[in-house]
Amino acid sequence: MITLHDITNEQTYTVEEGTTLLQISNEKNKDADPRIAVALYNNEFVGLQSKVDADGDIRWFSVATLEGNQCLVRTAIFLLVRTVSDLYPEGKVFVKHALRKSLYCELSIGHTVTVKDVDMIKKRMQEIVDQQEPIIQVFASTETAMAMCRNRNMKLEEELLEHVDQTNIMAYQCGRVFDYYMGPVLPDMGYITCFNLRSYAPGVILETPTADQPDSLPPYKEIPKMARLFLDAEEWGRIVRCEYVSDLNHYITDGTIQDIVDMAEALQEKKMAEIADYIVTQRPTIKVVLIAGPSSAGKTTFCKRLTTQLRVVGLRPVKISLDDYFYNREDTPRNPDGSYDFESLRAIDVPLFNQQVDDLHQGKEVRLARFDFVSGTRYFDEKPVRLDPDQPIVVEGLHALNDSLTYMMPRYEKYKISLGVLTQIRINDHNRISTSDTRIIRRMVRDQQFRDRGPTATMEIWGDVRRGEETNIYPYQEDADTIFNTALPYELSVLKPYVQPLLESIRQDSPHYAEAQRLLRFLKPFYGIDSHIVPPNSLLREFIGKDHQPQPAGE
Repeated sequence: MITLHDITNEQTYTVEEGTTLLQISNEKNKDADPRIAVALYNNEFVGLQSKVDADGDIRWFSVATLEGNQCLVRTAIFLLVRTVSDLYPEGKVFVKHALRKSLYCELSIGHTVTVKDVDMIKKRMQEIVDQQEPIIQVFASTETAMAMCRNRNMKLEEELLEHVDQTNIMAYQCGRVFDYYMGPVLPDMGYITCFNLRSYAPGVILETPTADQPDSLPPYKEIPKMARLFLDAEEWGRIVRCEYVSDLNHYITDGTIQDIVDMAEALQEKKMAEIADYIVTQRPTIKVVLIAGPSSAGKTTFCKRLTTQLRVVGLRPVKISLDDYFYNREDTPRNPDGSYDFESLRAIDVPLFNQQVDDLHQGKEVRLARFDFVSGTRYFDEKPVRLDPDQPIVVEGLHALNDSLTYMMPRYEKYKISLGVLTQIRINDHNRISTSDTRIIRRMVRDQQFRDRGPTATMEIWGDVRRGEETNIYPYQEDADTIFNTALPYELSVLKPYVQPLLESIRQDSPHYAEAQRLLRFLKPFYGIDSHIVPPNSLLREFIGKDHQPQPAGE
């Protein structure tokens, strides 16, 4: 018999070895609303199809949690893959990227996807959901899983498993479709209470519920600028033939990775130069350049490099960081729990910021604000600055795109730049790389390198950081004049040797252990590379610093 301590229900009970978590959940959480989706069993997130084989702790997560919602989204992808396989025997699904609350996918079905095709696919998806098609968990050796992929002509999946470096693989089967996902999926398709498939040439949009509203779909909203940025990133991957992790690994093993690095860095430099060229053509109309992006988007380095490009075209910009306009610590607004609310615009002295910007535009001398984060107090530069006619102001900060910050200026005097971290490569056709995963890895490395903060400290605040971005960043992205992608296709291979020991240092009794293990599994397919290949002015240097890591890890 197995003894389980149920943390969610504050119970301890015994079950027979080999009992599935689904059986246990159906008994112990039969009235749960919303439904249980996934379990944390002995500090590892596993699907409900898993069988208990050891004493330990268990915690249940419903579809109304982030972990449960991620499980639902993976299952919805599997549903689309299964359906396309049913209707088009040689059909394939390519999961490209997220578009806010939805996923953009492309289909290969032998002809251009029509509205009729989308309607037929959606109808068949609903039939599979209504029939509550079971999803079988397949636990196989890596060699067996690779052979199954080979027999099904799944070349990318076979290469992925080759690089995962695990003895056994957890995969899933629904009907005749066998697939591999970077995390558990639901026990059957009936768990998907609502979804939508929307035609979005040349592909489709797969809409699923969010964690905060698990029984309904969020309002659909077009974000064409962000969609265009994703397409540009994917086109770059096709041009240099580096679309998947396996492609990146091949460049590393054959010694040509420096070519990918050089091309990626040159492309970013070219795009920065194009922005600077446009700004100079619009002078003196454009008076202020506003730069914003989510955490670890590389705002500081981007701002420095853009400033250099503006100097190249004859401008002499004055840089301002919104962080210097924080209120003194004792005047900072607080959250309901009493903690300081550094994420909201209320934490910024907006009147002072506008006054100083207006004074600069009036030709007055200004002693710019500075903020001492150690003492939590503001002070002013001793040396004043005056704005010359050829000097635009470059403002960098969380709220830079919010017009409530620059309320004294008309829109035509502003040039807004939103930064994104949209990784150009994918794990395989059904497993994309989340921008959030890339950013938390960046931040974890930077916090350790420069802020003396360990990985658990980064993880503890990450939820609040992301919630702040939902309020303060993403609503303003589409108003940007340009969206700049700061991701580099090779960066996770560079970051791996830095972040792997940090993640491995998180103890099993830590509440962040399961997430650390998930990130470690995510990084497994990547070959590590020494950071000496990273140019000194690369955006990546903002996170790893100037010294290189001599010994790649995890190959």
